[in-house]
Amino acid sequence: MPRPRASIDTAALAAAFAADGLHGTPIDRVVAAAGVAKPTLYARGGDKEELFALAVEAEVERLIERFEGGVTQIAAALDDYVASEPGARLLFVSARLASGRVERSLRRISIALTAALGDEPTAAALLGATWSALHGGPPITRVARLLPTVEDAGPPSGIWTA
Repeated sequence: MPRPRASIDTAALAAAFAADGLHGTPIDRVVAAAGVAKPTLYARGGDKEELFALAVEAEVERLIERFEGGVTQIAAALDDYVASEPGARLLFVSARLASGRVERSLRRISIALTAALGDEPTAAALLGATWSALHGGPPITRVARLLPTVEDAGPPSGIWTA
């Protein structure tokens, strides 16, 4: 009976790359995190850049799955993500200076968040707050409470507009 094929744990890859990014992370750390032999890792995932892109793509998907509800719910989900997932550092810090494939994956975060909220400025504010929270700033939910609601975006009531 043949042995089952080893699979790559993309969350473990994300954690391995999170602290130091693509170029700062030694391949031995990636191999250890993946829990498979180096030849198996290369055979299943490709070279180090491919493994990095795979980790970012999978982490983007894990993050996007949290974009449900309104601003308050999404802000709370982002706070939880920042507090509990090493992949948050990967997406918002380590992956910023990467290949076009990684850049396209990262762009999906903004697109998905804007679609979930229906408002691009609010999505941008929450993403900025996420970056800030990762660097010691206030919780994202605190920033979200300061944002105007989408309904408040128009002119004040009682003002005649053409």
